[in-house]
Amino acid sequence: MMSPMRARGQSPRPCTRGGGQLRSQHRAQPSGFSIVELLVAITLTLSVFAITLPFVRAQSRALGANAGRLDAEQVARYAQRAIDMDLRLASADGVGQPVIVQAGPMAIAFNVNLLAPDTTDPNAVSIAAGAASTLTESWRLANAATLPKSTKAYPTVDYLTAAGTISRTETVSYFLHPDTISGRTDVYVLYRRVNARDSVQVVRGLYVADTEGFFTYLQTVSGVLTQITTGLPLYFDNATSQQILAVGLRSSGLFRNRQEGTDVIRTVEWRTTLPLRSTAAAGGCGAAPTSPSGVNPNVPNASFGYRVEVTWSKSSDDAGGASDVRSYQVLIRPNSNPVVWAHVVTVPATGASSYRYDHFFPTLTGSVRYGVRAIDCGGLASSVATHNSNQTLP
Repeated sequence: MMSPMRARGQSPRPCTRGGGQLRSQHRAQPSGFSIVELLVAITLTLSVFAITLPFVRAQSRALGANAGRLDAEQVARYAQRAIDMDLRLASADGVGQPVIVQAGPMAIAFNVNLLAPDTTDPNAVSIAAGAASTLTESWRLANAATLPKSTKAYPTVDYLTAAGTISRTETVSYFLHPDTISGRTDVYVLYRRVNARDSVQVVRGLYVADTEGFFTYLQTVSGVLTQITTGLPLYFDNATSQQILAVGLRSSGLFRNRQEGTDVIRTVEWRTTLPLRSTAAAGGCGAAPTSPSGVNPNVPNASFGYRVEVTWSKSSDDAGGASDVRSYQVLIRPNSNPVVWAHVVTVPATGASSYRYDHFFPTLTGSVRYGVRAIDCGGLASSVATHNSNQTLP
């Protein structure tokens, strides 16, 4: 007999067997990539790498080359600046003392007053309290030794000032020695030596071709600055050495690009004009120079006071008058003590109409007074010129 008709919309009843509900079961479908899909993906990936790899390698080589050029230029400029910083202050304050001691293509030695052990030396560039006399006085005869890259002994006498005291200008030597680590004969290390003390490495990686020299020297011939091409090296006992007015530097840094198998060479050519020569050998530089004028300290950011701009106008004896001003001393003192001045810095005289020195992080606070005085080639100082009002530092 047929079952009754179900009502429209009524779901059929599930069939049961043995009193339990019959559940439908579904087979799980497999997941993942087919072999064809994997081969396509690998092919696309390799194609992308094949396209981009040459570009990445080219960028890597370019970056390495730029870094090499920068490194070579930094080496060249570091050497040039180190030598120029000392050489532009070359001087002598002893009777008969030379300014240029040695002038060779790979070595130079000159006298300069860079360091003083206390504040009693107004001509020194900086002060190191208690520094040894072998660093703050002229090279003594008892410690005579051969000059670098030569067989010439120096000094032959003790150089004394007109007052009978030992000269305070040290002998600074710069010389180049082959860099044995590089395995090449055209790569050098630059060394610096003060008097007969141990040599100190300045920088390595300097390139000097066999047909060139590092130093060149110029003198005036018929009013024209002309390079000295014969007779080098010159020494202190040769009159021509004391006619040198400028020193040329050809400083080249080298970087070996091992990927390309090429050398990267960057060259800095520089000329340092020597300052006014000391005439102490002739008995002194005359009277003390006139004072500078227009001393004006200025604090650009008064709320911090980390920098003070000190400006002044030159002495009338700087590139005029007696023309014997060699440097200026910038001084500072608290307003509460109008007598004791503290040395800030020595600035070389260049004949400019005005000068400026930025005094960073002054140690004094409150009301202070800045001063400037001129120093001539014999070490005589002018009176201290000051600003017409005090400067307040936070």
